[in-house]
Amino acid sequence: MTNNQTPRINYPEFAPFPSDEYSLRIDRIRREMAARDLDAIIVTSKENVVYFTGLQTIGWDSKHRPIVVVIPCDEAVPVAMVLPETLLNVARETSWITELKPWGGWRVKDAAADPIAGAGDVVHELGFGGGRIGFELGYGQRLGMSQADYESLRAQLPGVTVVDGSEALWQVRMIKSPREIEALRKVCDATTKAFEEGFAALYDGMSEREIAGVMFARMAAETSDRPGFVMVRSGPRKYPMMNVLPFDKPMNRGDLIVVDAGAVYRDYWADFMRMACVGEPTAEQRRFFDATLESQQAGVDAVRPGVTGGDIFTACYDVLVKRGLKEHATIERVGHGLGLDVHEPPSLARGSEVVVKPGMVLTVEPVFWDKPDGRIGNFALEDVVVVTEDGCELLSLFPKELHIVSA
Repeated sequence: MTNNQTPRINYPEFAPFPSDEYSLRIDRIRREMAARDLDAIIVTSKENVVYFTGLQTIGWDSKHRPIVVVIPCDEAVPVAMVLPETLLNVARETSWITELKPWGGWRVKDAAADPIAGAGDVVHELGFGGGRIGFELGYGQRLGMSQADYESLRAQLPGVTVVDGSEALWQVRMIKSPREIEALRKVCDATTKAFEEGFAALYDGMSEREIAGVMFARMAAETSDRPGFVMVRSGPRKYPMMNVLPFDKPMNRGDLIVVDAGAVYRDYWADFMRMACVGEPTAEQRRFFDATLESQQAGVDAVRPGVTGGDIFTACYDVLVKRGLKEHATIERVGHGLGLDVHEPPSLARGSEVVVKPGMVLTVEPVFWDKPDGRIGNFALEDVVVVTEDGCELLSLFPKELHIVSA
């Protein structure tokens, strides 16, 4: 394609969003590339490929069929996707990209033999054999290919200067479009309904896996998508654990319960936490919970454009100190970004200087357990908020009060 031609655009019926959404995303990443003197950026991870192309496939569950998308900085040069020939028809129905380069050779004549050869050919065909190309090499990024494949691709590009493209990618993905925010609003609503059903079903002796099953079923019913995730921490054995799966263990009288859950919709995640107690909490459990509730709400109240991630951390942490829980509040961050990844930048961490901007979608979640041994409980509440022009909007609408289960 010569530089005076306009790249073609497909208008697929089954993409998550209309094609103009992806055009805006490509425009934004091109501005970030230009600011960093990049000729192109190559993305391979599911989240980045879906973000820029819309491609919908269960093929991500296979680690044997890499997909490579080459995004040129020059708007006159087309975005190209190197993909298994078995996904050609899928791409035509779910992605706006017309420059589809299959690999395999069983169904498509003259297809590249493998994804790495195909990717190398595309880079040279688009004229970047001697340029600066960004890859997913930095914070929060993962290559969607093996290390051996990556090294093989680099060997095919001896004249290319490879740099880390993660900063450019996150600068674009951190700010959500109105359509992304609507998807996140829907997935948070689905998660709220899952909490409603799950907490209503709680009873003394119910297993962690049973409440997870109830919530998974409601998530799927609300989104017509895969269920998402459910984490449960209940009782003294699990209070000191983080990011743990539900166990085949009962939730018994006296147990505090933390449920962290998120449905998924159009590949966008929810992520928020609520707490319950089987029977009435002890005075110490109530004291810690009330401090957690005040701390978490202080963090939400602090979210607005112009503050830093460190400011939000301080708002949460200062409440815990004021409440006499400093020795227990050994936390390094109180939240993170949310989108196509459950954890995205920015990190709302101690000392973070990242500035909060409108369009960011954040979680606020001070999490801790009592020291030294976590016998009182694990304390965690989490909300999802979207940053507006003058503050934030709450997307996680299930009540935050401690839910009491009859025992």
